[in-house]
Amino acid sequence: MDDSNLLILAADNDPISYAHIYGYRPDFGFINNSSMLITWPAYVLGSAFGPTIFYATNALLSFFIIFFAAYAITKVLNICSPAAILAFVSIAFLWPYTADLLFFPSLQEKGVILGVALLFFWIHFIRSKRNPFVFWFTFIPASLFAFSTKTHIVLFLPSIIAALWLVNWKQKAPNPLSRLLAATILLLLLGLGTLWLALTGYYSAGTQGERNLSFLSDRRFQLLAILALGYSAYLGYRAIKHNFLAIELVPLFIVLPFIASFSIWAVRNYYLSVVSIGLAAMAAVIIANFKSKYFGPIAALFCLAAALVWITWRVPQIYQPLASIQEFLTSTEAQRLGEQEEVVGVFCSEAPTHFNRYAVSEGIADLQFKWTPDGLEDFEFVLGDSVLCPFNLKTSDWELRWGSRSGEGYSLYRNKSFTEGS
Repeated sequence: MDDSNLLILAADNDPISYAHIYGYRPDFGFINNSSMLITWPAYVLGSAFGPTIFYATNALLSFFIIFFAAYAITKVLNICSPAAILAFVSIAFLWPYTADLLFFPSLQEKGVILGVALLFFWIHFIRSKRNPFVFWFTFIPASLFAFSTKTHIVLFLPSIIAALWLVNWKQKAPNPLSRLLAATILLLLLGLGTLWLALTGYYSAGTQGERNLSFLSDRRFQLLAILALGYSAYLGYRAIKHNFLAIELVPLFIVLPFIASFSIWAVRNYYLSVVSIGLAAMAAVIIANFKSKYFGPIAALFCLAAALVWITWRVPQIYQPLASIQEFLTSTEAQRLGEQEEVVGVFCSEAPTHFNRYAVSEGIADLQFKWTPDGLEDFEFVLGDSVLCPFNLKTSDWELRWGSRSGEGYSLYRNKSFTEGS
């Protein structure tokens, strides 16, 4: 990711300047100032106190954003309780792609979740407020923050608009229809502006998919579709039993646009971290509607246990490779390669910029890293792992020269076709 650049940027700038420098890039296709702003604490503290504080701050920030989303959304759904919130947070982190928020502090998906949470909290807040000044004074900052996070926010528009109308759609609603209609139009205009910016930016436009039916075989698409169908069946059953509330459709409206986006969008795994709040809301609705007062808390505790097991197993898989980068750069093997001014190949495009910066900070500026998009023929040494920069080498052609102590991180291989010391 962009950690090395952002650590320096945060150390040298106030939060507003930091967010603007890296967030205001309309030529790229986005204005992400809000998302960048909330990453500033982790980067400024990480720059001052090192990697442990860096990742701990990011993890705490990610947790509190998910927790706030749980509170805001369950309030709108009229199911807010300790069990519902616990289930929500647990399922959100049990979703496999949410863990990426913990591993990569630069991910702006945290901002998207916070933006959605703010808009849901606004919907809850104004449901009992008749004053138009309060309505618009709270709507403007919440919506501006949300729509300057990331393009993903557009996919939440159906659920946000549905929640706004379903919460206020009653005979004596405190907010008149004209006010709701005006807010809806403004939300749609903000969404269209965000979408137009994404389509015209040279970076975001490149994330468009292949526009064919190949997404049907994508297991991520299939998983989301199965979960959405399961929740739809649950709501259908409750409708048959005359125990259905229209507001309970909102979690489905969160998930369905993401399912549809597979047909037009080249979906990356970490994009899907934001859909966790929709799946978590589905679980919270189900748990909140258990007839027994004991089943809900027990089910929530079960969700918590499952999430803890998953995170405990998943975290070392990522943090060990991250830690092994510094372990390699402080090794005698890296020092030797630096003295020989070697170029080491790596298997992901963003890595060389950051690895080269890390090498300078460790005093081996003569060691260079380079991306290997055109093959490995010209590289005597390559560095990779099975998670962050995965590679697939023919072991008969390569020999292991260095490996992390944990055995789970990066490894350095040497091409046997080169003469030793050439």
